[in-house]
Amino acid sequence: PPQPPSSLMALGLAFPGGAPARSSATAGTQATKPALARDVLRRRHPTHRWPAAGVLIGVTAFRTFHHRRRRRQARTKLLANPGAALAGNDRETLMKSEGAESLTWHWREGITVHYAKSKPKRAVSDTAIVLMHGFGVASFHYEAQFAALSDAGYTVYAPDNIGAGLSWPDRDPAPGGPPELQETPGTEWGFGNSPEPSYEDLVVGERLWVKQVTAFIEQCVTEKSVYLGGNSLGGFLAVVATALMEEPLAKRIKGLVLINPTPFWGWIPSKAKNPDLHGVFPWKGRLPVPDFVRPLALLWYNTLRSPSSIEYLLNLVTSNPSGVGSKLPGRIAAMARHPAGAAAFAQILCTPQSELSFGEALEQVADRGVPMLLLYGREDPWIVPYWASRAVACAPGADYFQVSPSGHCPHFETPKAVNEAVTRWLQCRRGEDDSEGESLPEELGGCFAVTESDGRVVTVTRRGAPEPVRNGAIEWDELPGWLQRTVTGK
Repeated sequence: PPQPPSSLMALGLAFPGGAPARSSATAGTQATKPALARDVLRRRHPTHRWPAAGVLIGVTAFRTFHHRRRRRQARTKLLANPGAALAGNDRETLMKSEGAESLTWHWREGITVHYAKSKPKRAVSDTAIVLMHGFGVASFHYEAQFAALSDAGYTVYAPDNIGAGLSWPDRDPAPGGPPELQETPGTEWGFGNSPEPSYEDLVVGERLWVKQVTAFIEQCVTEKSVYLGGNSLGGFLAVVATALMEEPLAKRIKGLVLINPTPFWGWIPSKAKNPDLHGVFPWKGRLPVPDFVRPLALLWYNTLRSPSSIEYLLNLVTSNPSGVGSKLPGRIAAMARHPAGAAAFAQILCTPQSELSFGEALEQVADRGVPMLLLYGREDPWIVPYWASRAVACAPGADYFQVSPSGHCPHFETPKAVNEAVTRWLQCRRGEDDSEGESLPEELGGCFAVTESDGRVVTVTRRGAPEPVRNGAIEWDELPGWLQRTVTGK
């Protein structure tokens, strides 16, 4: 049969659903639209060159007109009903945790905090566990912990940090941003000329989150005894918040559960530790987001927040061959569509470091005699075993366990193993008379195995001070998993 002109084949317009042609130089790689346009205009087909170019221009004009029209319609609806955008993509439903009650707390003027709460299934003690989430996720990241810990007799709380989940400013903190940002979900708020009075001091970042969790325990957690825990950034916040707590609140903290806590946060030095370098940076996160920050912040934000990009990044830090799946990336992407998402992201990037480092906070908490459980996924490519050994050096009395194979978020990737380790440790804290079930291994190298729901066998092993070589042989568990695989092939 007669073939359509190559110019139309290149456009993918020759047949409905037809795939664009690929040259030998780009075989196996999807050509970009600009490359297709150049290919059409360079082909020597006098009869078909201009019609094809006209088709391309027409299609592009139609799509541009249609896209702008839809954005104008969405903008009109948003002005008529500011909550329409939130309801449209069902973000609120995605942010709520399965197996836990969804509650709100009016913390400050113009700021509402969302948190998940799971009540104990049986009465054991007047004890609560407060779980702080990592960067880019929210309370839903602890869905696998609610049932296990409440079944063990504990009340479980998981608040969303300001700028995550469903914890956001109640309205635009710096209204009147550029029209092009008003039309893009996730960039509508925070880019005006000046902040509203209620938000003049609002800087989304570490200091705000530390104050938030402190106030949350004071005002929302009714149980007498509290264990504070967290993964990644959440572990960092738990340590710093505990170190800064004053009496009588500090007495309520009975222990910390730190799961792959990040040992650092922020890149702008604190004013107290490096005032000269601190002063070099012209913006420290106060609204509105200035013009010179916007291009880089928006480029980075829009690049990272697509579900495919999120899934790719999460799979880099998981040891599960099956990956993280699509549900978690979808929830994170939906969270990023909040009108204040981009402004909060820019603030987080430019918030100065805490005046108290992670190591200093660990030492202060250890000096108070607060028990600590350090749980580290051994295969984490970011927080490698070296950082665990640093944490143990700061808190020699902490119980340090490795979870393997497991990555940066063991509670999500290997929940049964983490839940078993945490509940055993909590039982030990209650005392032998009240303990039920098995206890944690006491000797270094002692371990227990747990089979996850997908059949993977995960081992939880007690570790101590770093010991890369023992009895003349390399102790690979004290070294990064990638290094062992490179050297031994296992």
